[in-house]
Amino acid sequence: MAKETGAKTADYQLGQFTYPRGWLMVASSASVTSVPSEGRFFGEDVVLYRGASGKVVMLDAYCPHMGAHLAVGASGATAQHCVQVVGDSIRCPNHGWIFGADGKCQEIPYSDITIPDTLRIKSWHVEETGGCVFVWHDEEGGAPTYELPAIPQWDDPLWICSPVEEMGVWGTHPMELAEHGVDKIHLANVHGSDRVVYHQVTFDRHCAQTTSHTATLLPDGGESVGVTHSRYTGPGFLRAEMEGERPAILLFCHTPVEDGQVRSWHAVMMKALGDVVTDEDRAAHEQICLFSKQAFEQDLHIFQRKKPSLRPVQIPGDPPFRRYRQWYAQFYQPRAQTAAIQQQANGVIETGGIHSAPWVSSAS
Repeated sequence: MAKETGAKTADYQLGQFTYPRGWLMVASSASVTSVPSEGRFFGEDVVLYRGASGKVVMLDAYCPHMGAHLAVGASGATAQHCVQVVGDSIRCPNHGWIFGADGKCQEIPYSDITIPDTLRIKSWHVEETGGCVFVWHDEEGGAPTYELPAIPQWDDPLWICSPVEEMGVWGTHPMELAEHGVDKIHLANVHGSDRVVYHQVTFDRHCAQTTSHTATLLPDGGESVGVTHSRYTGPGFLRAEMEGERPAILLFCHTPVEDGQVRSWHAVMMKALGDVVTDEDRAAHEQICLFSKQAFEQDLHIFQRKKPSLRPVQIPGDPPFRRYRQWYAQFYQPRAQTAAIQQQANGVIETGGIHSAPWVSSAS
């Protein structure tokens, strides 16, 4: 049976905030339309919609008048007449109050009162990249402290892109899910690499990058080595770049729904071999999509049943779990402490030694 939630932020002693500061995904771009949809992130109910300008808007879900949910009411007349979204604003399906993309109440259609500036609901800073919708979350209410990385390959005709697929809700804390990306040893035992011949982790401000060289044994006794650069930007945005004649990029994003529970998404992009996309390219892309989805499902099977690792046993040869947690804590502490935390965490760590899978070791 899968866990509904994992350990809480306070259990890991990451910092004073429950949810991390940073750019975090809330939807695929394709899923956000002019029809308002409901969501839940950071322990709050929200409404998402795309305005007439194409802008994606995310607001607190509830009208301050009588508490109606702004995304609910599909059977009501406002929704049936398609007047729930007005320009980039949204109309309450209950009494028709209109709120702008900034959350401020713009109109009360049946009253001529002067609407005070304080009559507003919470709005979120929203940006899109790579077919994904991100919001800036900050419990201190500050402006973004780093830029959301661009993904130009998404719009490049020589890159084949899968739909952004939701991978469901995982009952685990985002920190444990993120630190899994630096775990050298699991690459063999979970994902089937015959040998991990090189593994380096670089902590650089709000980014943590892992470079892995994994080998597959060939029938003639040789090895085929694959190189992957996996980069976390902030607390929940992973971009893994795989080298090769057809370079590929795997996107994996996860965002807290509740404390100890995350929603996740996944997409795969691959570059065509030549100057045009061929059937062979599409077949290769389909194969890497299957491989990538299988890898995430393999991780999910572990996380569905593992207990929280509040105090991991760190031994020689392990990946830098403690250093990773030190780096990850910057997203849960006041922004005034960020520079000091980054200065302590920044650096390059190479996990020494060659790790072979048990089936390789037992055969040798």
